Formats: sequence, C-alpha cells, structure tokens
Amino acid sequence: KHDHLEDDLKDLHWLPIKKRIIFKIALLSYKSVNGLSPMYLQDLFRYAHHGHDPKLMVPFTPLKGYQGRSFSVISLRIFNDALPDTLKDSESVDLFKSSLKTYLFSLSDDEICHIVNRKF
Repeated sequence: KHDHLEDDLKDLHWLPIKKRIIFKIALLSYKSVNGLSPMYLQDLFRYAHHGHDPKLMVPFTPLKGYQGRSFSVISLRIFNDALPDTLKDSESVDLFKSSLKTYLFSLSDDEICHIVNRKF
C-alpha cells in the first residue's frame, strides 16, 4: 500500500524538498538584499539599474559545468525571475517567509522544475 507522503506534508504545512530548497535560497536572498545577512552574502547582491525595473546582477556563467548551480548564481536568478515583486517588497522577514511559503505551495511540480532547471 502506498503512503502518500506529499499529502502528509501538506497537512503538516511542510514544503516538499525541492520547494524547501527554493524557500531557503529565496530567504537568504531576501535577507541579503535587505541587509539582514552577513556581509559576505550581501556582497553577492548588486543591483543593475537598467530601465525602470532594477534587477540583481547575475554573473556570467558558461553553459557547461556547475557554475550555474552555485549559490552566487542561482540565488540571484531565483530572486530576479522566479519571485513576484509583491513578495520581494515584503516589509518584514516574517511576512516574506509566510508569503513565500504560500506562494510555493501554490506552484505545481512542473512549475518548480521549470524554476530549478530554467536557463534564465
């Protein structure tokens, strides 16, 4: 008999592993952008003001290799492209965490795979 772990996780309001990883990366990114993390993390986050929509500068990475999966690259890509502006503009860490968790629960597995595997 199959035990549907995902249903149990949802009842406990726990995120599945892939969503939990995105949650942690997005939370560290939010804290870094807002000056609530150590300086070595804050130094990774620099704004490039092009037009009316400021984006974080993502370093160039070659298509081959693992550089594109490093925290310094994937965190910027998730923060820039995978999170809605209303989430990024949260006024507190607690509000951000709550809103982010709700947002991630609303995404399907296909959307999560698209975020994780996407070539931004």
